Amino acid sequence: MWNTAIWRKTWGDQQMLLLALVALWTAFPWLYIWLSAQIPMSAFQDVLLRAIPEDWQRLSGVPFAEVATHAGRVALAFVDPVVVLAATVFGITRGSDAVSGQLERGTMEMILAQPVTRGAVFVTQALATIAGAAVLSCVLYAAAHSAIALGPWAGKVDPTRFVPAALNVFGLMVCMAGLSACVSAADSHRWRTIGIMCGFYVFSILAKLVGRLSSSMSWFGYLSILNAYEPQQLVGQPTAAWKLLAMYDGVLLGVGIMAYMIGAVVFSKRDLPAPL
Repeated sequence: MWNTAIWRKTWGDQQMLLLALVALWTAFPWLYIWLSAQIPMSAFQDVLLRAIPEDWQRLSGVPFAEVATHAGRVALAFVDPVVVLAATVFGITRGSDAVSGQLERGTMEMILAQPVTRGAVFVTQALATIAGAAVLSCVLYAAAHSAIALGPWAGKVDPTRFVPAALNVFGLMVCMAGLSACVSAADSHRWRTIGIMCGFYVFSILAKLVGRLSSSMSWFGYLSILNAYEPQQLVGQPTAAWKLLAMYDGVLLGVGIMAYMIGAVVFSKRDLPAPL
């Protein structure tokens, strides 16, 4: 009975954030493709292939010749801050609430006063977060699919090419949520958990940039978990997309699930601070 009650509470805690991101990701692909269609392909190719130095192709992760196509331009939506930052915010927000968030609010003591184990509380929160990430990924793909099939580029792009990209977004959310939950399980203050994860995210961005721009420090890029987030490559290489997705999401989901498992052990064994 209490597992059901905890599930309802956990789902209710993330409901407003989930609805906000559903609205954002439903509208974004339509707006993005409509705005992109205002720039003719020939003009876009001229700017991308002539005005931007070739060395900057390292930042893209794929050759600019692949980006300067209808599919490549749609793929840019999956690396847009509206998608990447929203996915990261969802993961960190939900993961940080697993333990430290509830301790800070004082609700954890009330939950654990009921006949329920710490493991059940932690696992329920993890499953609700992963389910929320799955819902958001489906919404993002459905919006992209409809915007492509019914929008200004109808018939010029195969919408199914973006399924792996949407699944890569799902992997990113689970990874960030798992890592955040792991930190949250050992902490008692949500603000500190969020601060640690924001620092980790900034480090991952910088490590990826340094690894791509510097030939002598290319090894530094392997320290970034964001190296496994490559939706442009998944779209640009349709014949190898599923093989690449298995590798990328294998890393993201593997890290996320492992972090959740470590967090569950830490939370089960730690001493909880006395309520104030």
